[in-house]
Amino acid sequence: MSSVLMPIYFIEDPITEVEKDKAVRSWRMIASGQAAEFYRLKKVDPVNTPCGTPMEFFGNRFIQRFLEVHPIAAPMFSKSSMKQGTLFFRMVAFTIAALDDDSKFDNQFVTLAKSHNRMGIRAVEYGIFGECLFWALKLVLGPEYDAVTHLGWVKIFSRVLRAMVPVAIEYELENKEALKSRVTSRYQALASSLDKQASVRRPDTTTSVSEDALSFTIRSFHQNA
Repeated sequence: MSSVLMPIYFIEDPITEVEKDKAVRSWRMIASGQAAEFYRLKKVDPVNTPCGTPMEFFGNRFIQRFLEVHPIAAPMFSKSSMKQGTLFFRMVAFTIAALDDDSKFDNQFVTLAKSHNRMGIRAVEYGIFGECLFWALKLVLGPEYDAVTHLGWVKIFSRVLRAMVPVAIEYELENKEALKSRVTSRYQALASSLDKQASVRRPDTTTSVSEDALSFTIRSFHQNA
């Protein structure tokens, strides 16, 4: 069952030392403020690169991208978390630090998946998270994010998925009604937010458009549950 919900980039192959070293090095470049691509972007396009450090830029753009491709997640992000991304940084830092400790790695992400279950996060959403992670890394690192580095990150996140997705699936199968209620609430919160934003521009059409979109999305969710 879990293999069916894995994203297309998921891979079972173990990470090589070269791939791991490249991935770890790329993260350290961001964390230590040494990502040259960030400073190039800041120089040529300061308006769209207002952040002060590669880490801040990475967190900002990651969350922005995640909400662009998966707007239903918006209610889970507070303004402070969108600006700082503190929890996300800690998660990535832990992932890198625990690569050589299988037990610690798996236990931590199983625990994280259980906490996400209570928030109504579905198994399929972890794949979207990974896509946005790769996108943000490429943006901040530029040429430093080469094919080997990318493969290293794909294998690292595939390992995260192996720990988290089965936990999420088990919860979904045992708690279908509760999960549907939580996810429906997220859709309703998103629709309400879109209504408020759109009413300023098109007060005579926004309600019907958002209600149709919400209805279609909820129907799709129930059909796939």
